[in-house]
Amino acid sequence: MHRNFAIRLLLVIGLTLSLMSCKKDVGPEPPIYNNIEEEISAIADQYVKVGAMVGIIDLHQQKHIYSFGTKKLNTTDPPDENTTFDIGSLTKTFTAVMAANMYIEGKIEDDIISHHLPSEEVTMPMKDGVEITFTHLLTHTSGLPRSPHQEGSVFPLPPGYDEENPYAAYTTPQVYDYLSNYCYLEFTPGTWWLYSNTAVGLAGHVLGLIDGTSYETILKRDIFDVLEMDNSSLFLTETQMLNMADGHDGNKKQVPFFIANDIFQGAGMIKSTLNDMLKYLDANLRLVNSPLQPAMELTFQTIMHQGSMGDQGLIWLILELEDGQEIIYMAGNTNGHSSYMAFNRTLSTGAVILFNISNHDGTNIDMGMELMRAIIKYQ
Repeated sequence: MHRNFAIRLLLVIGLTLSLMSCKKDVGPEPPIYNNIEEEISAIADQYVKVGAMVGIIDLHQQKHIYSFGTKKLNTTDPPDENTTFDIGSLTKTFTAVMAANMYIEGKIEDDIISHHLPSEEVTMPMKDGVEITFTHLLTHTSGLPRSPHQEGSVFPLPPGYDEENPYAAYTTPQVYDYLSNYCYLEFTPGTWWLYSNTAVGLAGHVLGLIDGTSYETILKRDIFDVLEMDNSSLFLTETQMLNMADGHDGNKKQVPFFIANDIFQGAGMIKSTLNDMLKYLDANLRLVNSPLQPAMELTFQTIMHQGSMGDQGLIWLILELEDGQEIIYMAGNTNGHSSYMAFNRTLSTGAVILFNISNHDGTNIDMGMELMRAIIKYQ
């Protein structure tokens, strides 16, 4: 009888320990929020290191704007919806829309990049006899290195090169020299994926050549003016300077905003505000009537499977989140700012984040994904 009791006691203890172990594996219960504002504030607490502006479009297509932190470290001046930020590689989505729009208008009939460049000044690199196309440039499948100054490059740095503003010193003739004499493709165009500022910067430059103007002219004429993005530009205006968010690197050191000559502008040089980026988000979500809609639709088409980041469109990435929603997104980083934009075209929801700190560790993407998951929880 004592032996049976001991066995039962051991069984109970074993079951209890097993249940305790199972409970431990589950982890803490996720926090419960009363509304979307509470959840967004909690998300921001995890990710905002200096300052940030957040804008969302909810399930009712209503906009909500949030300000966090400050425009400069160790001050009390908060950013607002008209504060200027570098948007970094979100610029690339504008370059893709410009290219798609010019294609629809019949201005781009030839996809081969070398056919649009001055042959007496530049010779485009090839691999295995395959020439680089616009499609390669705008899907990161060209094989062009990330930048002329990346580690291992033998290309001499341009006079005045500054690591904190690495594209400012390059001139068009210097990049032509790089492409002609120093650049070797990492793989045969169209066979692999490698993120490249060189590729998208070159795409923007060639758009200007085809149009007979410049990247800056097309950007203002075909996008900023059309969408009334009056506080967006490649170079800071006096108005933008008055409300600029100072940039900070990952160590919270203040650094300059990015600038570039024509050749790299399309890769990441736009300065904008939350208000203007929400106008761009509206257009991408078809919440406003825009002549750019056919071009935007073209940029969302899946061209290749990129991997864990999603499918690759023209610059935009298309990803299915674990909650089942499909989003289209892109992020950007300079040495002092970072950005994120995503939208769900089925639910007409979206999010924009502008930070005045660099997030090369991908936390701008992490925060953005959390926002997109949070938005659909609240009716």
